[in-house]
Amino acid sequence: MQYTVKVEEPSLSSRRLTIKVSAGAIAERIQSGLANAQKTAKLKGFRPGHVPINVVEQHYGADVRHNVYHSIIDESFRTAIRDQKIRAVGQPQIETEEDKAKNHDHDHDHDHDHDHHHDHEHDHSGHVLDGTKDFTYVATVDVVPEIEAKGYTGIALSRSRTELTDAEFSHALDQLLDSHSELEPVKGGLIGANGKPTSRPAEKGDFLDLAFTGGVVTPTGIEAKDGMKGAQVFELGNSGLLPEFEAQLPGMRAGETKTFRMTFPADYGAADLAGKEAEFTITANELKTKKSPALDDAFAKKVGHNTVAELRDGLRSHLEADKKKDSERKLKSDLLKSLIDKNPFDCPPSLIEAQTRSLAQDIAQQLKREQGMQDAQIQEVLQGEFDNLRKKAENQVRASLILEAVGRKEVLAIDPEDVTKAVEEMAAGMKLEPARLHEMYEKNAEMRDNLEFRLREDKVVQFLLSKAKIKDV
Repeated sequence: MQYTVKVEEPSLSSRRLTIKVSAGAIAERIQSGLANAQKTAKLKGFRPGHVPINVVEQHYGADVRHNVYHSIIDESFRTAIRDQKIRAVGQPQIETEEDKAKNHDHDHDHDHDHDHHHDHEHDHSGHVLDGTKDFTYVATVDVVPEIEAKGYTGIALSRSRTELTDAEFSHALDQLLDSHSELEPVKGGLIGANGKPTSRPAEKGDFLDLAFTGGVVTPTGIEAKDGMKGAQVFELGNSGLLPEFEAQLPGMRAGETKTFRMTFPADYGAADLAGKEAEFTITANELKTKKSPALDDAFAKKVGHNTVAELRDGLRSHLEADKKKDSERKLKSDLLKSLIDKNPFDCPPSLIEAQTRSLAQDIAQQLKREQGMQDAQIQEVLQGEFDNLRKKAENQVRASLILEAVGRKEVLAIDPEDVTKAVEEMAAGMKLEPARLHEMYEKNAEMRDNLEFRLREDKVVQFLLSKAKIKDV
């Protein structure tokens, strides 16, 4: 394609390309488009493929010229950024001479985002080429900025110690036992008036199987509310109930019923109940207490170990590995924050937007998978977190570009051996044959590119940590 280009740099993160395509190249495309249309044209009175070119021109000329308009922009823009070695991100903003004229005539701004899938049913006005003159347009596009990284050696960092304390180990062991505990009915109660055994009085830490029904107090009586009745097991002291309600539970025995009144807080979530007086009748169906299993070899076998000693060793190793990972994660986070602070630059908005979308998609999938949220609920969560997500995305983009600049400056590259080692480690963790995982990465270029990108960043991070001033605290 015959074209010329002039490149300007409005900012570190954008380029403005003024591209001129020759009339000859355009005329050639139009003739080719009409010839293709002639092959498939179906018009009354003509055999398929034998419609005269002037008739094809009458019926399909506008569409052909419209298609040429977009294909010329697409191809010339891609060719220009390749020839000029410009690392463009996102879609360019296109402004033609016709757009400038419209801006002048209507006295308003008119940014035209170029659409690679323009609907032919749209108005073609201003978006056709006739091939009688050169076509000039301006493309403004975000680019990956060429950063000159600085201040990246000798960074002062604090590293958390990873030694496991006895208290931390004991707490984790108690949590493990607690997670396998069972609820048992409380014994030792009296015989009630109905001749049935009750229980001792409920106390903090007990689990009360409670039936309740209630309504709003009105001048004419109690107005029952469907949302104020039900049955549920509550842990005293950790029930999530309103304090006035929970205050009625300690001291109750199994089989006991009581009625009481309370006032909902003025800022209660349900507007129709906020500040209202309510009456509840509650019945303690059963009182239970949590019983943790004994720490013995039987329990050890239940959780995948042969003996208590093996369980303790395995738990300790797991906890130490977690502490080490947490320490390394914080060290890397502090390193990247320092790099971002030391290297301010204009960050391409389109990169930030793309990374924000990626983070939002990850969260949406997690909420759907782990909490079963519906799309409307997920959107509400994401809207509330948008500002935080965008800030996180911007930091990730900035850190990635800075690490890339450091790697380029220090000539840090990954070797095929690095990739092989990483794939083998992943295969071991996934319990797959290394050869099978290698084949997957060889067949999927995107997967391999992502892996190599991560390995490059890891190599740069390790280089920076080796040059940092790290103090253990």
